[in-house]
Amino acid sequence: MADVSKLSTELNLALNVPYNERIKSLGLNQGFDAFEEEWELIIRYFGNIDDINVEIPFSYIELFNGYAVIRIRQEKISDLSYNPQIIFMDKPKALYYESDFIPDNTIVYNRSMPAGYNSSCFNLLNYGIDDYTGEDVLVAVIDSGIDYNNPQFIRDKRTKIYEIWDQNISGNPPYNLKIGSVYNEDDINNLIEQNDNTAATDYTGHGTAVTSIINRLAEESKLLIIKLWENNQKAYSKTTSIMLGITYAIKKSMELKLPLVINLSFGNNYGDHDSGAILERYIDSVADITKISIVTGTGNEGTTSRHTEFNIMEKSWYQEEFFVSRFERAINIQIWRKFTDVIDIFLVTPTETEIGPFNNYQETMSYIIDNMSIFVLNGVPSPININQETFISIIPKEDFLKEGVWKIKFKPKTIVDGRVNIWLPVEASTSSELKFIRPKEFTTLTIPGTAKKAITVGAYNQNNLNYAAFSGRGYSVSKDIKPDIAAPGVNINVAAVGGGNAVVTGTSFAVPFVSSAAALLMEYGITKGNDPFLYGEKLKSYIIKGAKKLPGTIVPNERIGWGALCVAESFMI
Repeated sequence: MADVSKLSTELNLALNVPYNERIKSLGLNQGFDAFEEEWELIIRYFGNIDDINVEIPFSYIELFNGYAVIRIRQEKISDLSYNPQIIFMDKPKALYYESDFIPDNTIVYNRSMPAGYNSSCFNLLNYGIDDYTGEDVLVAVIDSGIDYNNPQFIRDKRTKIYEIWDQNISGNPPYNLKIGSVYNEDDINNLIEQNDNTAATDYTGHGTAVTSIINRLAEESKLLIIKLWENNQKAYSKTTSIMLGITYAIKKSMELKLPLVINLSFGNNYGDHDSGAILERYIDSVADITKISIVTGTGNEGTTSRHTEFNIMEKSWYQEEFFVSRFERAINIQIWRKFTDVIDIFLVTPTETEIGPFNNYQETMSYIIDNMSIFVLNGVPSPININQETFISIIPKEDFLKEGVWKIKFKPKTIVDGRVNIWLPVEASTSSELKFIRPKEFTTLTIPGTAKKAITVGAYNQNNLNYAAFSGRGYSVSKDIKPDIAAPGVNINVAAVGGGNAVVTGTSFAVPFVSSAAALLMEYGITKGNDPFLYGEKLKSYIIKGAKKLPGTIVPNERIGWGALCVAESFMI
């Protein structure tokens, strides 16, 4: 039996769900290598990791500030959890692109600048302000790869990309990160000359699209491309791969002694939406290591009906309902609340079969009902999170879940705070319609969008200056103002895999507008010597100060934060 107080609720549950059930679940098996019988885990520790490794054998990749990604045999996890140097352990989570549309080569736009260039005030930088292009600023795009053969990334027959780290191709790993291969400028030029596209292959076009926006708006920045680990070329990666990408980018920035912008256009719903997820903790931890600005999106969950919330104070019973359509394979439900509140929770299937109460702590409760397996675990606050989670995994015995309206019932026993938030999985992770009957549109940002030290970007429609309804909305659970800013995210013209251009929509493509603005400001402040401290929280404040209101809005608000990006106004401060 492991020291479950150090395990995330999902990891604790996963270790207690049989493998034949886990492989059919939505994400419980993420991180497990059946062939090696090993788990990939994220650990938070103090002291020297080699001292821990002497007692319990595992392989590891050391990150910054007491974080590491490890591989360990399942039977050794319990021993590791009792080591006094271990603070917390978590399993990887799947992360999904924050885009509604993947590039379509049938739609061709030949404009030199992306739509939103004018509305974000990049065009005004030529009037009264020196010409800034992001020179000597490193911009790391952690994404799905890039089509380096696209002419938009080639100038004078040479690549404009500084370096690529492909996490999927073994042979030449960077630093001590132990996986993947690095390709420098000469390597990339050789690949281009041979018309070889095997490195950093962008199967979805997402990374190519994101990078092309930065390439146009901050055209002299040094592009550092991190192609994330992919699950059989599907459109998602995992939190461990993102954390490794962040670590590599920071190490490269420190080696080159250049300021760094990190562009993250991925997200998921796993976490308390209050900066308590381990990926967000890592982002906040590394944000002050060197001259860094980390930019991420709010996701596209604003209208998906995957979140609801309520206050159970002074109620004898409370009930929330959600609809599961036909052909849904598996889902997870996260219920977050304060530990001061003692609540019995019940689940009712569409056949009106009720199970519960789920009132045991740190003990896996399992049920077989209506040809489904249901696993539930009530977690407790951890060393890195003050909030309490109940995690429910619903897995079909055959192919699909029971279709219809499900109910979650709450019977309060001791209530001090009373707030309850529930999240269903992000839309991109499920196969059919899944929604709350009474959804709440706010607090629909995806993780890591509630990281406190990141610049979090929502999307608006630059054509009509209206908020984009799909864009995830704030605030955080503790009412921190998120998003910080909004940027264009509707019908953006980008580079496409295979050459030419395409049109895309989503917060994924709002993020690189702000990353580009950050690169220009860091060039002005750090590279040109006007303000050597123009990064991190200070840079975020400059971008917020320069923001403009959209028509009919009062700021800050949950949709666009402090307003729409206007980079020229940020230079005027």
